[in-house]
Amino acid sequence: MIKVSVVVPVYNPGNYIDDCIRSLLDQSLPTDEYEVFFVDDGSTDDTPARLDKLAAEHDHVNVIHMPNSGWPGRPRNVGMDAASGEYVYFVDNDDYLGHEALERLYAMAVADDADVVVGKVVSNGKQVPRVLFHINRHAESLERSPFLLALLSPHKLFRRSFLAEHDIRFPEGRRRLEDHVFVVHAFLHTERISVLSDYPCYYWIVRDDKTNASIGRFDPAAYYGNVREVLDLVERHTEPGESRQQLLAHWYRGKILKRVRAGNFLRHDPEYRHELYTEIRKIAVERYGDWVDDHLGFAQRMRSYLLRHRDETAVIAMAAFERQLRPVATGALVEDGDNIAVRVEARMSADDTPLRFVRHGERILWAPPPDLASCLPDDVRDATADNAEPAIQVLLRSRKDGATFLVASTTQTRLDPTDDAQGGLTMIAFTQVAIDPANAAAGAALRPGAWAVTAVVNFAGFYDELVVKDADGRRLRFRVRQDATAKILRPGSGINGPDRHEERLAGGGESPSDADRSPGDGAARLT
Repeated sequence: MIKVSVVVPVYNPGNYIDDCIRSLLDQSLPTDEYEVFFVDDGSTDDTPARLDKLAAEHDHVNVIHMPNSGWPGRPRNVGMDAASGEYVYFVDNDDYLGHEALERLYAMAVADDADVVVGKVVSNGKQVPRVLFHINRHAESLERSPFLLALLSPHKLFRRSFLAEHDIRFPEGRRRLEDHVFVVHAFLHTERISVLSDYPCYYWIVRDDKTNASIGRFDPAAYYGNVREVLDLVERHTEPGESRQQLLAHWYRGKILKRVRAGNFLRHDPEYRHELYTEIRKIAVERYGDWVDDHLGFAQRMRSYLLRHRDETAVIAMAAFERQLRPVATGALVEDGDNIAVRVEARMSADDTPLRFVRHGERILWAPPPDLASCLPDDVRDATADNAEPAIQVLLRSRKDGATFLVASTTQTRLDPTDDAQGGLTMIAFTQVAIDPANAAAGAALRPGAWAVTAVVNFAGFYDELVVKDADGRRLRFRVRQDATAKILRPGSGINGPDRHEERLAGGGESPSDADRSPGDGAARLT
């Protein structure tokens, strides 16, 4: 019996398909229990001949050749129609799988009677939601767990009969967000979604030449037309009310407010930035009302107010301020028998000036720079009752392949006076968490080898991710032994420089995707 059919749309990948092929031939699932369909979308390089040779050598590998369609939607549909497996799994030609991915995904699907299984994703440059993969999850639904929207790429295991029953297919032709349409349609029709978090299943790769289909400048009018299609899909399959609004707010945070955040917005030339702003503001006003504020964090509400009620200059000023913000964190590793503990203290600053708040009677207000203060009335800047995101999320990152695991922690937060005459306050956060290598990988053991500590530092929705260092500027690293005990790596251990997975964090970076979740999950209150 064929348990899993793997569908790979292919177009001119060159050598970037090497790891994909290697991983699909090296699965722990027996070859008579899975099949692979490479659907060649009119490649003009030597890939078609190479795939034909591969299929001739391996009975479970198949190749379908088709005229170029220009985008992955049609090749995925063609592969899905040819598949015979109980489940179908979509893989892109420049990505690859963990050795046990198909076996583990199928086992969870059977154990949970799941229609969809989301396997842990690891990436060398794309944003992957940490909280989604914090623990294994079973029999979830969008209504109970809207955080499932945090990852809408198609690289998931789907029950094939379930897709057929509900006529769930990819939109075809050259367009954006075809994966959102497909995955959201599936999510809206099931209450049996599982998440496999304790094993890295899918390695989502950003090419060195940055030619992945989803990377690059897009036509704003066409893109936000595609966003409207996804919103229409949600509205067709949900009833008016809080649950629908909670779902719709996901795209407001991720496709509207995130597009005008910091470097996401400022990196564009003025002409294109204005074109982008025009389309973003149009859909924000057209499709969302004041109700959306209930689903936003504090910093997101500031961006939203400026977008909806002020002009492009104010939005640019907010983006410029957020681009200057950087977390400042110091940490320490402490040995605790065969385990270790991590301590981290953090604050947020812009050009060495702490992120400031001020007391105004019984209220606590954000104190923005002058060009923003004139645009934001006091009631909008009021952070008194605002539940900020957890201030510090501690992450363990494998130096071998970049696999990252979130460690459960509790953050303590206080407001300290700043060194100014205006009575300013700044937020300081602390956390300490014990790490047991035997269960720190979402309940499973961390793999033997070297690991580094990184953190998402988040104050009132202003956030960034960084490599945690000690007071002397040395990265916090430890080694997991074969017996699942840990040893701190000291200076001179031979592992001193940043690895390729840490380099992109060394100077601060764009947002980790968890920071765009709705507010209130394990929040720290300003007092």
